[in-house]
Amino acid sequence: MTRRSLFGRPPAPAPPVPPPATEPRIETAPAARPGSAASPFSIREISARVREVLEDGFARSFWIEGELSQVSRPPSGHLYLTFREERVVLEAVAWASDARGFALVPERGDRFRAFGRLRTYDGRSVYQFQVQRLEKAGIGALLQELEEREARLEREGLFDPSRKRDLPFLPLRIGLLTAAGSDASVDFTRTARTRFPGVRIREHHAPVQGPAAPGALAAGIRALGRQELDVIVVARGGGSVEDLLPFSDELVVRAAVACPVPLVSAIGHEANRPLLDRAADLRASTPSAAARDILPLREDLVREIEARRGASAATVRRALKTAEGRVAAFRTHRATTALPAWLEAERRGRGRDRSAVLEAARRAVGSREVRLRATRERLDRSHPARRLAEQVTQLHRLRERLAGLPLLRGPEARLERNRRRISPEPLHRLVAAERAALTAHRGRQGAAVQRSLERHAFAAGTAGRKLEDVDPRVVLRRGYSLALDSAGRALASSRGVRAGDRLRLLLGEGELGAAVEEVTLPPDAAPARQNSEGNES
Repeated sequence: MTRRSLFGRPPAPAPPVPPPATEPRIETAPAARPGSAASPFSIREISARVREVLEDGFARSFWIEGELSQVSRPPSGHLYLTFREERVVLEAVAWASDARGFALVPERGDRFRAFGRLRTYDGRSVYQFQVQRLEKAGIGALLQELEEREARLEREGLFDPSRKRDLPFLPLRIGLLTAAGSDASVDFTRTARTRFPGVRIREHHAPVQGPAAPGALAAGIRALGRQELDVIVVARGGGSVEDLLPFSDELVVRAAVACPVPLVSAIGHEANRPLLDRAADLRASTPSAAARDILPLREDLVREIEARRGASAATVRRALKTAEGRVAAFRTHRATTALPAWLEAERRGRGRDRSAVLEAARRAVGSREVRLRATRERLDRSHPARRLAEQVTQLHRLRERLAGLPLLRGPEARLERNRRRISPEPLHRLVAAERAALTAHRGRQGAAVQRSLERHAFAAGTAGRKLEDVDPRVVLRRGYSLALDSAGRALASSRGVRAGDRLRLLLGEGELGAAVEEVTLPPDAAPARQNSEGNES
């Protein structure tokens, strides 16, 4: 088996061993090994050997199959394709002469079979597949998976426009999630500080591609969401579909939806929009565009503030001038000049009215005191304690009359007559029987009298409680008051009462003098008309 050299070509055959010479040989130094420090490869030689290895290691033309993750057709007519399998990509090109003969136009996400050859170029350290024929093989697994994920998350409502929040007018605290030292960070920061120098940007770095990117991006969104920020920007400077896969990961999408701070997606790719663009509150085409969308231009704000300040000052000056004219007109108005005389006349009239009201109140108080004394005497006569004493006196008289009734004297007379007629022994028995009958009769009479007394006592207590219920002083002691007008009449309605009238308020203990400040008529009362002098008509 032939052993290949460093770049896959068979080593050169060893030179033949020269026959022994009779003449003495001159000893020479051994040749330096290619690629050693003494004999390094040139860049051109490396490129040439790599080309030989690639072209010799594959057949001249062969078929490949894979998913198209990128399709580009520039005006030149050439067709640039990117085949993808999992995370491995292969760049391919179909020259315009071959691309014009294709029966169909390839689309991103489709699966194709291509026939061609693998080529590399001496001037560049890249290789690509030159496509000569192209056939469709099926739907790409990557984009199919993304479409299924997008449909599932949309059914859950994660892309619902109604849940998107408005960004603040001037966010001065911005969180930036991007790769460390990336162009996206530089572009966003430069544009933001140019538009508004006072903005504060808090960066959080995370990988934006590769297997570890989804978890790091989701953790970065959650970390920035816990800080006191006005808005969060997730930025990247574009890339292929494979490069943008972390921004379509479900972990990143759910973290963006659950973020308590408004989130802006600035991935920077128009053709291949990741799912984060749909979940974010705002989508920007590039990191610089995100800064322009978020922050207003400071010069524009200053001009608008100055314009509004000038308009406000002009409005205030006009209002002050109008107010000064009104004050001057008020000072010279005849009503203003006549106001002191009117106030003096009103003061004198109010003094006379006050004296009349006080006199009427005194008369009303005197009349009410007379009525109260009569009411107190009437209540004293009907007081339950007095009624009960009268009933007790009546009960004593009934008992005395009961003791003198013939009903009790008759048995005693008959007993005495029988004692004289009969012998002592039967007489004793008769006396005992009569005495027992008399005792029983007295017991029944006493019980009847006791029941009568209890009925009269219960009736007297009921009458006393009724009298207490209707006693006006009891009602007043509960916190109520009785309003009397100037004539001493009790007021039951606000009709006929005017503001300024003097009233007497009778309380449970004492009384008060009051003046009416406001009158509220009953709902069914028609409003009182006023004449030209302000009095009710």
